[in-house]
Amino acid sequence: MIIGHSVSDGDGVILAIDEPVAAVLQRTQKQLVGLSYLSITHPDDVARNLSHVAALQPNGNSARIRKRYIGGEGDIITMEVQVSRLGNGKPGRLIGTLCTAPTLADTISGDPMPHHLWRRAKDLLGIIRARDAVLGSDLFADHAWTTLLIVYVAEAESRIASVDMVADQLRLSRSTLGRWIRVLQAKSLIEPPDSNLDALQLTQTGINSVERLLATHSAMAVS
Repeated sequence: MIIGHSVSDGDGVILAIDEPVAAVLQRTQKQLVGLSYLSITHPDDVARNLSHVAALQPNGNSARIRKRYIGGEGDIITMEVQVSRLGNGKPGRLIGTLCTAPTLADTISGDPMPHHLWRRAKDLLGIIRARDAVLGSDLFADHAWTTLLIVYVAEAESRIASVDMVADQLRLSRSTLGRWIRVLQAKSLIEPPDSNLDALQLTQTGINSVERLLATHSAMAVS
């Protein structure tokens, strides 16, 4: 399950972090901003973490890292982090999407891991696009659900889901998409678009709702 996001400078100093992530790390947002992510990483995971981050290219592929943090109360907290380097030039910004890491009990019980939910969302988007290509997009109007899937997949891959990108994928005008965004905002599923990046982001309610539906759909597919 996606917990939230973090933004760090090119050297890994935290610039912004979502409150749910701070809570899992047993700290406040104020305590975390200004810290290097290395200072809260388990010592045994530092070298591997550094190698993954050093290999990231600006606006290139992201890396999925399973790592342990040292919580504010001294607990060891394991999470999966999808991290990308964005911006012009080598430093740029490190954008992280943090997910819960599956436990052995989760694996035995068959509960879907975060990357399974991401894969299911990608598959559903692929089906929607194939359907529209074969039958015509004018026959269908599930723009709200498709918008949520597009933003969810982008967040899981540490990419920015801009308004123009989502409108292009849905083959809608910005004004039409804007009306759907306002509906999703009224349902507390999506945040107001970021004015600087023109970016869309799911609320925690939106993340939980999408993942609950994806988990249900995955269970139905298995059965």
